[in-house]
Amino acid sequence: MDKKELWLGFVQFVKFNLVGVMNTLVDIGVFALLTAVGLNRYVAQVISYACGVLNSYLFNTLWTFKKEKRRTAKEFVLFVCVNLVSLLVSLGMLYAAEHYLHVENALLQKLIATPVAMAVNFIGNKLFVFKKGENGEV
Repeated sequence: MDKKELWLGFVQFVKFNLVGVMNTLVDIGVFALLTAVGLNRYVAQVISYACGVLNSYLFNTLWTFKKEKRRTAKEFVLFVCVNLVSLLVSLGMLYAAEHYLHVENALLQKLIATPVAMAVNFIGNKLFVFKKGENGEV
């Protein structure tokens, strides 16, 4: 890997994390709202995560892993699969924070779960969804 590829990878990582901040704000905002009105934290997590995923797909396809070519159904299916894995990781982390770390506050549990799910999500998107094609195109 040359310096240019390393730099482009770093720029993608920074962009991905900026989009991730937006996704997280959407996700946590919806989660906080839904749990404040009494919705179960696991149901709220699924709904809020889905809102963040929608934001993520838009901004990551248009900006982070910018693609000039058409998006494909395969790409979208892979994106959904990566995000389902990330969702399962975040649900597991919510459970672990509550039952093993004994954190009672749902929002604090969410703040513990989010960085782990973000790392899984970046790796999955980089390696499987928006990977370089044979012609070097992202």
